[in-house]
Amino acid sequence: MMKPISWIFLFLPVMDNLTREQRRKNMQNIRSTGTTPERLIMRELRRRKIYFASYAESITGKPDIVFRRKKVAVFIDSDFWHGHPKRCIMPQTNIEYWSKKIVRNRKRDKDVNRILRKDGWIVIRLWEYDVKNRFDKCINIIFKALEKENGAGTNSQE
Repeated sequence: MMKPISWIFLFLPVMDNLTREQRRKNMQNIRSTGTTPERLIMRELRRRKIYFASYAESITGKPDIVFRRKKVAVFIDSDFWHGHPKRCIMPQTNIEYWSKKIVRNRKRDKDVNRILRKDGWIVIRLWEYDVKNRFDKCINIIFKALEKENGAGTNSQE
């Protein structure tokens, strides 16, 4: 179960040292696939010769990594875009837009989790920070899910 967003982070002052045009270009260049945390996990799985599919469009939510035979779906979530309760730093401009956007993203994540689990999938959600700073723990979460035959999903975003 996902924790509700702590709204305290909305009011923390954050200075933006970029102009509007620089910020716009920056936001346009943010990837939705092939991010560094995704590539790190995928590289390790390939190194260990573990077969997986990436960005499976036919599966609800288009998971970043999919193990079809084991019915395990792995999502690697950005701390900002998916609203990490402690590490999401909201922009100072257009606060209402961003807070609504992140709430929608979290609701969509929750709905995708529910649908996949209902269909018998194990759902794993890893935060980008954890992949970068607790890599072995993230890999172990995936391996534990792959060892399970089938059953209730796991979620590292608790």
